[in-house]
Amino acid sequence: MLEKSQYIQAGIVAKPHGISGETAVRLSPEIDLKETQPTFIFIEIDNGLVPFRVTNSRYKSDDVILVKLPLLDTEEKIRKFMECKVYLDPQDVATSGADFSNLNTFNGFEVKDLTARTIGKITGIQDISSNPLFIIDGQNGEVLIPVAEDFIVNIDDDNQIIEMNIPEGLLGLNSAE
Repeated sequence: MLEKSQYIQAGIVAKPHGISGETAVRLSPEIDLKETQPTFIFIEIDNGLVPFRVTNSRYKSDDVILVKLPLLDTEEKIRKFMECKVYLDPQDVATSGADFSNLNTFNGFEVKDLTARTIGKITGIQDISSNPLFIIDGQNGEVLIPVAEDFIVNIDDDNQIIEMNIPEGLLGLNSAE
């Protein structure tokens, strides 16, 4: 099974496009594919990633890329996957290491607090009214922590670790107690 943490969430399947079987993928604002042509896209189906080979791709606009996928060649087949998340291989996305201009590059990073206690691994970003949250798979389930530079003490790109100064009580808000 493909691990989501090894890929970058790039957007969603928006809709079928035209009559030639193209799929419109709405990209997240921080994703830039203009330098590359993805060979595969990965669509999240039943909480797992399924690879789809890309035979052709082109930009429709700054945030929509049209892809030709041999297995999704009709409007009916494409519509079944509308609103599904699309992931890409990090090699297909222009990035310059993990930074705040592309929060998806933090996927797979381990989050630790100041006592070196592991909180969990970042599995995604939830953007709520320009207040992004790290979605972290923690020991007691999913944890949401605001992406605030004030909370981040250190980022170790080589070992994919983020050390955070998490305010007291914040982790307790995520528990079901």
